[in-house]
Amino acid sequence: MLRHQHIVWVLIAALLAGCGKDFLQQDPTAATETRHAIRDLAGLRAAINGVYSLMQNENYYGRTMLLLPDLRSDNEYISVINSNRYRNLDQYIVTANDTYITDSWNQLYSVVANANMVIQKGPSALLAPSAADSAEATHIVAEAYATRGLVFFDLVRMYAQAYNYTADASHMGIPLAVTTDVDAVQSPSRSSVKDTYAQIIADLNEAIRLFRDSKNSGYGAGRMNLYSAQALLARVLLYKGDWEGAAALTGQVINSSKYSLLPTDKMVSDFNQAGNSETIFEIINTPVDNRSTDALSAMFNQTAYGDVLATDDVWKIYDEKDARLGFLKKDKRAGNGGENPAIIITKYKDVTTFAENIKVMRLAELYLIRAEALAHLGNDGEARQALDYVVLRANPGAAPVTAGGKALLDTIALERRKELAFEGHRLFDMARTGTSFVKFLASNRIITVALPSPKIILPIPQRELDANPNIRHQQNEGYN
Repeated sequence: MLRHQHIVWVLIAALLAGCGKDFLQQDPTAATETRHAIRDLAGLRAAINGVYSLMQNENYYGRTMLLLPDLRSDNEYISVINSNRYRNLDQYIVTANDTYITDSWNQLYSVVANANMVIQKGPSALLAPSAADSAEATHIVAEAYATRGLVFFDLVRMYAQAYNYTADASHMGIPLAVTTDVDAVQSPSRSSVKDTYAQIIADLNEAIRLFRDSKNSGYGAGRMNLYSAQALLARVLLYKGDWEGAAALTGQVINSSKYSLLPTDKMVSDFNQAGNSETIFEIINTPVDNRSTDALSAMFNQTAYGDVLATDDVWKIYDEKDARLGFLKKDKRAGNGGENPAIIITKYKDVTTFAENIKVMRLAELYLIRAEALAHLGNDGEARQALDYVVLRANPGAAPVTAGGKALLDTIALERRKELAFEGHRLFDMARTGTSFVKFLASNRIITVALPSPKIILPIPQRELDANPNIRHQQNEGYN
């Protein structure tokens, strides 16, 4: 069962007290009734801030959403010296009772529940509004639609097979909870992946429409806006194989001139800077938010847990003059008996204030989406042009791309791995392209993952199956 009644009841507590680790365990009777929470513009503002706060959690963009797709691919592995975090996921022996997959499921659906409340209550939150207040309220509702679309997309990527797994995308997707009723417990069954994508696309298109209606009275990169909604929709359409749609949307965002790639000498130093020139959407973390050792950086930094190391395989794909090598360091694992040498990931390293911002969408990805979409459309010339923006930014001395056809698509896939490493893309890219790979483990062990494979996705949490009779017999293949 999607515990929306419980989750919605604690909305006000989450907004006023911040998103604590135990918010799902709060007593719902102790919270103000949510149906009366969003009564004016101030309540609407607080509600959307609460949505973003929930996304900071370590079970979502605070750690797991970026960690798992690289850890479960050929980019990362858990050190022989470890704190026992994510080990079963690393070794592909995860079960439906795994705490991480259960907590992530609950956290993502809590974001959905809170976004639903903004969508439902937003239009009626204002009494005799001014034009400015009405525009802001419309913008906030648009943010909620865009956020819900993102969360559904993240859920379907983690808990369901890629869109092209079946010819008509009729395989199981996720439960689509698009309303939040505080008087009833909802128990939706799993929609097909086709219907799941249709809902995601509808949410993002509605967000785009509302952003335009509000005249895009926008915010910084830490809030959804017209361009982030368009960029996310381009990503969704790429995964769906809608090359024309993905190419068109990337063109709109790129041609808006709202974003520019960081220069080569700044791409490492300014990567985590809030609102840098190429960030389209990010999760903002300030020293006040402080996730402490639950932060993503603690999994890489050798003065903290430092459990997660980069593979030699990913280290070797970079040219020695590639600026992106600055996100890696050949050193040794802290502690006696640890890997030496070890490839240390330095893309996230703040374990003092834990105030690093998590990049969800960057302009570099838009160029890569555009390149891939155009290559599939047979427009190799424009595809190479888009790709060269990323290639030559990383290494201005590199030769421009000359490949065409299948070789060009392979070059784009490699560049995606280089550019987006450790940002939560790799496993999803291989799933959607059907690319088999070798999963590297500590002590020189390996797992060969031949795609398609049932183990590429996570199981539906057992607790959810037990509570919801409508999905009790809808577990993912290989986890029964």
